[in-house]
Amino acid sequence: MKKLVVALAVFIMTGCTTVKYNQADNYIKQVDYPETGKVITVYVGGHLVRKGTISEENVLIVYRTIDGAFYDIPEKKYLQIGFDNKKDFYSAVGVVRGGFSDPIKALALGKHKNAELCVITVFGGSACYAGEFERKKQLSERGHSFQQALIYSGRVGNQINIGYREFSNNSPRPAFNNDVEYDLSSSNIIGYKGASIEVIKADNSSITYRLIRNFP
Repeated sequence: MKKLVVALAVFIMTGCTTVKYNQADNYIKQVDYPETGKVITVYVGGHLVRKGTISEENVLIVYRTIDGAFYDIPEKKYLQIGFDNKKDFYSAVGVVRGGFSDPIKALALGKHKNAELCVITVFGGSACYAGEFERKKQLSERGHSFQQALIYSGRVGNQINIGYREFSNNSPRPAFNNDVEYDLSSSNIIGYKGASIEVIKADNSSITYRLIRNFP
């Protein structure tokens, strides 16, 4: 039985994989919300208007620690570092190697169904394991994203309160924030920085409105 285990180990660690570092982790999505002319209802704290870009990145989520014969792959998120036509490659930061195992270079996951998660060594060898893991996208703090937003803050008497917010790389920019009051007895058309909406109904919990024009 012991000879069989050793033979299997040697088989697993053979082969040669070249890790790709082609930075396939960032995706830019355009945000333009809501549709012009559409009647929308949002609640206090909700976004009335949003415009800009969102940066996303691919990650591999390991839901349960993989306790392998040569390497342990902890439960966490691993950022994608590259890809080729057969595999996606991920950072191996946090992966633990056994005392006699080769140094770690990256993680690799084949694009085919039911692929095993492989630890790629600095010598191109691999040790592959089944487990509970999944590819996903998440907001990226490393990408170039920018958004403008108007946020509903409630109504007092005839006045409604609107907050203007800017976000860069998915983080707030407090220096550019502003809170504005609008008197609905004067006009039900309100605007800020080129964005304009028609207020149909508003109270202290929600607002119903129609977008006339988004941010330029």
